[in-house]
Amino acid sequence: MQAQFISENTVIGVSFSGLGDHTALHWTALRGAGSYAGKGYHSFGITYIRPLSNKFDLETGIEYGKYTYHFSNSSLGPDIDVSHNAYLSLIEIPVTVRFKFWKYLFLNGGLLLDFDISEDKRLDNQTGIGAILGVGAQYNFKKKPIGLFVNPYLKHRPIIPFTKERHHLRTMEKGFRMGVIYNF
Repeated sequence: MQAQFISENTVIGVSFSGLGDHTALHWTALRGAGSYAGKGYHSFGITYIRPLSNKFDLETGIEYGKYTYHFSNSSLGPDIDVSHNAYLSLIEIPVTVRFKFWKYLFLNGGLLLDFDISEDKRLDNQTGIGAILGVGAQYNFKKKPIGLFVNPYLKHRPIIPFTKERHHLRTMEKGFRMGVIYNF
Protein backbone atom coordinates (compact mmCIF):
# COMPACT_ATOMS: atom_id res chain seq x y z
CA MET A 1 0.00 0.00 0.00
CA GLN A 2 1.12 3.53 -0.69
CA ALA A 3 0.19 6.55 1.44
CA GLN A 4 -2.06 9.04 -0.27
CA PHE A 5 -0.67 12.57 -0.63
CA ILE A 6 -2.96 15.51 -0.16
CA SER A 7 -3.23 17.83 -3.12
CA GLU A 8 -4.73 21.28 -2.95
CA ASN A 9 -8.40 20.63 -3.66
CA THR A 10 -11.76 21.70 -2.40
CA VAL A 11 -12.00 22.20 1.36
CA ILE A 12 -14.99 22.23 3.68
CA GLY A 13 -14.87 23.04 7.37
CA VAL A 14 -16.52 24.39 10.48
CA SER A 15 -15.53 27.57 12.26
CA PHE A 16 -16.13 29.38 15.54
CA SER A 17 -15.64 33.04 16.45
CA GLY A 18 -16.07 34.52 19.88
CA LEU A 19 -12.80 36.12 20.88
CA GLY A 20 -12.63 39.80 20.14
CA ASP A 21 -14.46 43.08 20.41
CA HIS A 22 -17.46 44.64 18.67
CA THR A 23 -19.23 47.96 18.70
CA ALA A 24 -22.04 49.82 16.96
CA LEU A 25 -21.53 53.32 15.59
CA HIS A 26 -22.85 56.03 13.29
CA TRP A 27 -20.63 57.32 10.47
CA THR A 28 -21.64 60.85 11.46
CA ALA A 29 -21.43 62.13 15.04
CA LEU A 30 -24.97 62.57 16.37
CA ARG A 31 -25.53 64.72 19.43
CA GLY A 32 -27.52 62.87 22.09
CA ALA A 33 -27.58 59.56 20.20
CA GLY A 34 -25.88 57.56 22.98
CA SER A 35 -23.44 54.75 22.44
CA TYR A 36 -23.41 51.00 22.02
CA ALA A 37 -20.61 48.96 23.59
CA GLY A 38 -20.15 45.29 22.75
CA LYS A 39 -20.79 42.88 25.62
CA GLY A 40 -20.00 39.58 23.94
CA TYR A 41 -20.65 37.58 20.81
CA HIS A 42 -20.22 34.19 19.22
CA SER A 43 -20.68 32.82 15.73
CA PHE A 44 -20.59 29.39 14.13
CA GLY A 45 -20.10 28.69 10.47
CA ILE A 46 -19.57 26.27 7.63
CA THR A 47 -16.69 27.22 5.33
CA TYR A 48 -16.13 26.21 1.72
CA ILE A 49 -12.74 26.92 0.08
CA ARG A 50 -12.04 26.35 -3.62
CA PRO A 51 -8.58 26.93 -5.16
CA LEU A 52 -8.47 29.45 -8.01
CA SER A 53 -4.70 29.18 -8.59
CA ASN A 54 -1.52 28.32 -6.68
CA LYS A 55 -1.75 31.59 -4.70
CA PHE A 56 -5.49 32.39 -4.61
CA ASP A 57 -8.51 30.62 -3.13
CA LEU A 58 -12.20 31.53 -3.15
CA GLU A 59 -13.79 31.19 0.29
CA THR A 60 -17.50 31.29 1.05
CA GLY A 61 -19.95 29.60 3.39
CA ILE A 62 -22.62 30.55 5.88
CA GLU A 63 -22.39 31.76 9.48
CA TYR A 64 -24.80 32.41 12.30
CA GLY A 65 -23.81 35.07 14.85
CA LYS A 66 -25.37 36.38 18.05
CA TYR A 67 -24.20 39.72 19.52
CA THR A 68 -25.00 41.62 22.73
CA TYR A 69 -24.61 45.41 23.01
CA HIS A 70 -25.06 47.70 25.99
CA PHE A 71 -26.69 51.04 25.14
CA SER A 72 -26.10 54.08 27.34
CA ASN A 73 -27.09 57.70 26.93
CA SER A 74 -25.42 60.08 29.37
CA SER A 75 -26.65 63.27 27.70
CA LEU A 76 -30.10 63.14 29.33
CA GLY A 77 -28.81 64.01 32.80
CA PRO A 78 -27.75 62.13 35.93
CA ASP A 79 -31.31 61.32 37.07
CA ILE A 80 -32.41 59.69 33.81
CA ASP A 81 -31.05 56.22 33.02
CA VAL A 82 -32.06 54.77 29.66
CA SER A 83 -29.32 52.14 29.48
CA HIS A 84 -30.34 48.70 28.25
CA ASN A 85 -29.01 45.69 26.38
CA ALA A 86 -29.67 45.21 22.67
CA TYR A 87 -29.32 41.90 20.87
CA LEU A 88 -28.40 41.21 17.27
CA SER A 89 -28.70 37.90 15.38
CA LEU A 90 -27.23 37.60 11.90
CA ILE A 91 -27.07 35.07 9.10
CA GLU A 92 -23.96 35.95 7.10
CA ILE A 93 -22.67 34.75 3.73
CA PRO A 94 -19.03 35.77 3.26
CA VAL A 95 -17.48 35.80 -0.21
CA THR A 96 -13.75 36.34 0.14
CA VAL A 97 -10.51 35.74 -1.70
CA ARG A 98 -7.51 34.25 0.11
CA PHE A 99 -4.00 35.15 -0.99
CA LYS A 100 -1.61 32.45 0.24
CA PHE A 101 2.01 33.34 0.98
CA TRP A 102 4.96 31.60 2.57
CA LYS A 103 3.91 28.13 3.61
CA TYR A 104 1.08 28.53 6.10
CA LEU A 105 -0.09 32.17 5.95
CA PHE A 106 -2.84 33.94 4.03
CA LEU A 107 -4.52 37.31 3.64
CA ASN A 108 -8.25 37.35 3.06
CA GLY A 109 -10.74 40.03 2.14
CA GLY A 110 -14.09 40.39 0.51
CA LEU A 111 -17.77 41.07 0.94
CA LEU A 112 -20.36 39.97 3.47
CA LEU A 113 -24.02 39.50 2.68
CA ASP A 114 -25.81 39.92 6.03
CA PHE A 115 -29.40 39.14 6.98
CA ASP A 116 -30.61 40.56 10.30
CA ILE A 117 -32.92 37.99 11.90
CA SER A 118 -33.07 39.69 15.32
CA GLU A 119 -36.26 39.63 17.33
CA ASP A 120 -34.93 42.60 19.33
CA LYS A 121 -35.23 45.67 17.09
CA ARG A 122 -33.33 48.19 19.25
CA LEU A 123 -30.47 48.33 16.72
CA ASP A 124 -31.02 49.50 13.16
CA ASN A 125 -31.55 46.62 10.75
CA GLN A 126 -28.11 45.25 9.80
CA THR A 127 -29.26 43.58 6.58
CA GLY A 128 -26.97 44.63 3.75
CA ILE A 129 -23.51 44.30 2.27
CA GLY A 130 -20.48 44.54 4.53
CA ALA A 131 -16.75 43.92 4.22
CA ILE A 132 -14.12 41.74 5.86
CA LEU A 133 -10.32 41.95 5.95
CA GLY A 134 -8.05 39.50 7.73
CA VAL A 135 -4.80 37.62 7.98
CA GLY A 136 -4.51 33.99 9.00
CA ALA A 137 -2.60 30.75 9.23
CA GLN A 138 -3.63 27.28 8.07
CA TYR A 139 -1.91 23.99 8.79
CA ASN A 140 -2.81 20.78 6.96
CA PHE A 141 -1.69 17.57 8.66
CA LYS A 142 0.57 15.34 6.60
CA LYS A 143 -1.01 12.11 5.30
CA LYS A 144 -4.38 13.15 6.75
CA PRO A 145 -7.11 15.15 5.05
CA ILE A 146 -7.62 17.33 8.16
CA GLY A 147 -6.36 20.85 8.79
CA LEU A 148 -6.68 23.71 11.29
CA PHE A 149 -6.84 27.46 10.75
CA VAL A 150 -6.92 30.66 12.76
CA ASN A 151 -7.97 33.94 11.15
CA PRO A 152 -7.86 37.33 12.94
CA TYR A 153 -10.24 39.67 11.09
CA LEU A 154 -12.01 43.02 10.96
CA LYS A 155 -15.66 43.14 9.81
CA HIS A 156 -17.70 46.25 9.03
CA ARG A 157 -21.41 46.01 8.35
CA PRO A 158 -23.49 47.16 6.60
CA ILE A 159 -21.49 49.39 4.29
CA ILE A 160 -24.47 49.30 1.94
CA PRO A 161 -27.65 48.84 4.04
CA PHE A 162 -30.76 47.42 2.38
CA THR A 163 -32.98 49.71 4.48
CA LYS A 164 -33.25 53.45 4.08
CA GLU A 165 -32.47 55.35 7.27
CA ARG A 166 -30.97 58.79 7.50
CA HIS A 167 -28.26 58.00 10.08
CA HIS A 168 -27.90 54.24 9.90
CA LEU A 169 -26.25 52.52 12.88
CA ARG A 170 -23.45 50.20 11.71
CA THR A 171 -21.51 47.49 13.49
CA MET A 172 -17.80 46.80 13.56
CA GLU A 173 -16.20 43.59 14.79
CA LYS A 174 -12.56 42.65 15.49
CA GLY A 175 -12.07 39.01 16.31
CA PHE A 176 -10.49 35.61 15.78
CA ARG A 177 -12.04 32.85 13.73
CA MET A 178 -10.83 29.31 14.35
CA GLY A 179 -11.75 26.19 12.48
CA VAL A 180 -11.22 22.62 11.44
CA ILE A 181 -11.20 21.77 7.74
CA TYR A 182 -11.42 18.63 5.64
CA ASN A 183 -9.56 18.41 2.30
CA PHE A 184 -11.36 16.48 -0.48
